[in-house]
Amino acid sequence: MLGLVHEVRRAVGPSYPVAIRINSTDKLDGGLTDDDALEAVRLLGQTSVDLIDISGGTYFPGAKAASDSSSPGPYFLEFARRAKSITSVPVMATGRFKKREQAVEAMANGAVDMVGLARAMVLNPRLAEVWLDEEGGDPDFPIFVSAPPSGITDWYIMRLAALGEDREASFALDIPTAMERFEERTVLHATRWHEKFGRRSEPG
Repeated sequence: MLGLVHEVRRAVGPSYPVAIRINSTDKLDGGLTDDDALEAVRLLGQTSVDLIDISGGTYFPGAKAASDSSSPGPYFLEFARRAKSITSVPVMATGRFKKREQAVEAMANGAVDMVGLARAMVLNPRLAEVWLDEEGGDPDFPIFVSAPPSGITDWYIMRLAALGEDREASFALDIPTAMERFEERTVLHATRWHEKFGRRSEPG
């Protein structure tokens, strides 16, 4: 990881901002511990990186989703606070910032230097601008009842794809259709990848 930061810095020069996202947890039994992640923060603080973004979770089979957390507020803030105590590099946390007041409070109480917006910004790409105004308002999050595993994530991914193609105004997928479209998109991308780079040989 440290070598990668060094090579990126060498490629982009001293004035280009370089950020890195790291996991505070991978949600796996026997996986990444707080101590492991904090050691990564400490080591990154000795590099030229300009921002450390704290997140968590993995798509690895068996990992719990961050959304399974019982906490109603933003994720990873307590870890971010601990990270800030051991590094002078600005720290950001990303995950479940749904309201402007949550972002303001997290920065005001010193937990983070800035916040990262994910699903909230997928719902409103202008949200950072909107939140500059105290009366700007918060995005309306859709309510999904009895969504299957990965269904909500697939829905947001497909909305993000619609944003990239300027189709967000007509986006109206339900969860089952979003999952189906996501699978189709994944197969298409995999096919294109194999056509361009070829298939790797199976180990013999």
